[in-house]
Amino acid sequence: MIKQDICKALYALPGGVVEPRRQPICGPVVAALIGAALLVVNVVVLDDKSGAVGMTLMVVGVAMLLYGAIVALVRRSSDDRTPYHTPSKGYFQSRERYYDRAQLSELQRAISRGDKGAIDALPNGNVAAITLVECWTKDRSIEAYGIYEYAEFGYRLIGEVKVVTHSK
Repeated sequence: MIKQDICKALYALPGGVVEPRRQPICGPVVAALIGAALLVVNVVVLDDKSGAVGMTLMVVGVAMLLYGAIVALVRRSSDDRTPYHTPSKGYFQSRERYYDRAQLSELQRAISRGDKGAIDALPNGNVAAITLVECWTKDRSIEAYGIYEYAEFGYRLIGEVKVVTHSK
C-alpha cells in the first residue's frame, strides 16, 4: 500500500494524537437499511402504472442494499486500520496527485517549506511517474506529504515523509 510510510510517520507523532482505527460500519449499514426500505416501499406501497418509478426504486434499493452489505462485511472482517486524529475526532482524508519527473525538485522544495500554495500551483499530470500522497485532518491541524516514484514495477518513497503540524 502506498500510504504505509505516511501512516507510520503519523502514528509516531508524540502524545498519541494519531492512532490506527478500523473504519466504522454504521454508515454502510444505514445505506443497506435505506436500500431495503426502498425495496419494501416499491413492493408494498407503490402502485405505478407505467413502472418507471417502481423500476427506479428497485434499482436504487438493490444498489444501496448490496453496497451497504458488502462494505459493512468487508470492514467488519478486515484488519485494515486507518489513521484517526483523536483531538478532532476524525479520520484522516487523503488524495494522490501526479506530476512529471521534471517537477520533482520544485515539488520537494515546496514540501520542505510546507508551502501548500506552491504545491497547489504546480500543474498536475496524468501519468504517475511522480506521485504526491497527501493526508490531512478535517481541521487541517496535521498534514503529511510523501513523494513516491514509480520504478521497477512499484512505488518507492523519495526522501522522507514530511509531517506539518499547525497549532490551532
